[in-house]
This record gives sequence, C-alpha cells and structure tokens, in this order.
Amino acid sequence: MDLAEELKERADMDLFGVADAEVYEAKAPPNHRPSDFMKDARSIVLIGTRLLDLPLDGIPETRTEYTVNFHMSNTHLNHTLFELGSYLQARGHKVFPIPYLEMPGWNLEKGSAGMLKALRHLVTLPRIHDVVMAALWENLSFRHMAAEAGLGEIGVNNLLLTPEHGARVRFVALLTDADLPGGKPLEPGLCQPEQCDYACVKACPANALSEDGSATDKAACLKYYIKLGLPGMSGVRCGLCVAECPVYKASFREKKE
Repeated sequence: MDLAEELKERADMDLFGVADAEVYEAKAPPNHRPSDFMKDARSIVLIGTRLLDLPLDGIPETRTEYTVNFHMSNTHLNHTLFELGSYLQARGHKVFPIPYLEMPGWNLEKGSAGMLKALRHLVTLPRIHDVVMAALWENLSFRHMAAEAGLGEIGVNNLLLTPEHGARVRFVALLTDADLPGGKPLEPGLCQPEQCDYACVKACPANALSEDGSATDKAACLKYYIKLGLPGMSGVRCGLCVAECPVYKASFREKKE
C-alpha cells in the first residue's frame, strides 16, 4: 500500500483526494498559494465529509440543527486533519494543516455580537464593501483545492459540487512535502443551472449569488448572517445555497445524462 492509500485508509472520510501543490500554486492568486504557508509543499491532501440531509432539507425551520451539523462536521474534519498530520510527521515529512477556523464558542460575549448586529447595514456601503470582501476571502480555498484534486467542480453557487454529494460537503486540507500522486480536475458538467432554474441563486435571501457564477457577494452574505446572529458566537448558519442545489440527487444527475 502506497502512502496516499495509507492516508486515505487512516482518514476514513467520505472524500479523500490529493492536489499537486506546484500546479495549484500556479493557478492561485498571491497570498492564497500553498507557498505562502509552507515553502516546500509538494502535495495538498484534501479530506471531506458529507453533511446530513434532513437538517438541510428543513431549512429555514431546521437552521439550528443544520448549524450543529455544520460545526460538528468541521470539528470531526479538524480532528482527523491533525491525526493525519501527526502520522506524516512521525514518518519524517513536514506538514502544515489548513483547518476550518470558525468554531462555535470562541467568543461567548454577546455584547460585541450585539454591536455588530446593530451596525450590519454598514458592511454593504461601497467603501466598506470592498474591505469586507477582501477580509472574507479564505487564505487557501478548500473548494478550489478540492476541484484541483478532481473531487468536484465549482458551481454557480461558488461551492464545490461533488458527483456523489453535490454541495453537501465540508473540507479541510493538509500541506506536506510528501510526494503524493495528484488528481486531475473533472470535466465540467455537474452544475446544470438551466435544468434546476438557478435554484441556488433564487433561494439566496441576501441576493449574493449571480446567474453568471461571478464571485459571491460576501459582504451581502455577512450582512444577512449578522441579522441571524454572528456565526461562531450566537448565530445560526444560512445554508440555503447548499440546501437548494439538487446535484446530490441521483434523479437530477440521471436527467442530465
């Protein structure tokens, strides 16, 4: 069994893939490249898990249950991520984990949440909007790294869509100097917006998505999230762009075929 297979077996997750760090480096923008975190990274290990269906299917009534599922999935991924990192490090490899950073309970002080909630309308003002958009851009994009590993494609909702699970997945990543065989991006075809009538775009309560698949308006998204309560503090996740995407349904994929 080669090292990649060992890691996949040890991870025992719904999704496992490897992206070539040098290939991804050439595609990623400055400050969002593997070398910004680990100079001699050769491989990017991606692990992912499937979210539960019923908490998603019942949104908005089941947003609390979906939020718990969201955070529990990220916690499970982070735990597995550091286990894989320790396994590789014990075998002489360098590793740098890219965990999911938003964890509930890090800030239980409701005062700061209340202040931000009161000021939520400011985040979409033109000058502040651009600052917020830059600040909310992830350091390393799990979805783009997973797409590079051949685990799925980016949909109109700007989420990673996988062949088996659609958008109902969460990912973390591990940079390493181990030379692992990388996957190849999939041929586009999972996202069929004309077939679902742009379900994700129409479902978005913040009007943060566009039919042309342009970048998500994260400032508008944040404004809506603050209305719900701050993520990681007292708020619930929205989840509608995930819930309304039908790619996870075998019946939807069969229509396409």
